Amino acid sequence: MFTQDGFGVRMEWGLPGVEALAPHCTVLIIVDVLSFTTSVDLAVSQGARVVVQAPTAETTGLKRPSELRSVQAGTELTFTSPNGGRLCERAAQQTRVMAGCLRNAAAVADKAIDLADRGPIGVIPAGEQWGVNFHERQKSGPMRVAMEDYLGAGAIVSALLAEGYSPASPEAAFAATSYRTAEPYLAELLGGCGSGLELGAKGLSEDIALAGQVNVSKATPTLVNGVFQ
Repeated sequence: MFTQDGFGVRMEWGLPGVEALAPHCTVLIIVDVLSFTTSVDLAVSQGARVVVQAPTAETTGLKRPSELRSVQAGTELTFTSPNGGRLCERAAQQTRVMAGCLRNAAAVADKAIDLADRGPIGVIPAGEQWGVNFHERQKSGPMRVAMEDYLGAGAIVSALLAEGYSPASPEAAFAATSYRTAEPYLAELLGGCGSGLELGAKGLSEDIALAGQVNVSKATPTLVNGVFQ
């Protein structure tokens, strides 16, 4: 029931969504717009490789998008993330994993179709965690549904449907419809949502601007042996 069997495009939230869909999808696309998968896209689009490392109390290796505007090709970066990165690691134990965001939605959808070989494609908006300090790596909290990740997932589902990859589950189809409705207002929505306000208060408005660019990247970050490339 909750694996959305019979649908070519599926969507579910966070770690429980990964555990529900990964065994049944040939490709799983993780979406963590502010900011893990956006940072991965910026790095990979410039020819860098991103090693995904499990978060610990000592590691704080996630770089913000604004730190990655200029990366030398061939550079190997190590990222940790208690949200998107953790989901990528878990999903990779059972299926092929890609990192999607608004910047690369169309490119990732196109590549996922090639990789899936007509098998089901799952899209996972990562969400955030309530009451967790970013630097306290050993702690976790209940998932907070994050609007920015829902919009990113909707953009990818919309691109998959535009390529004729269907049918979409009701969950996925509604995300695509929501994205298309919200598209003219993306900058306001990203800046005004809870995650955007948090970044703005920290002086990281440039991260929001970079994350809000749609289909400006042709990168298709695919996780191979723990490395996005």
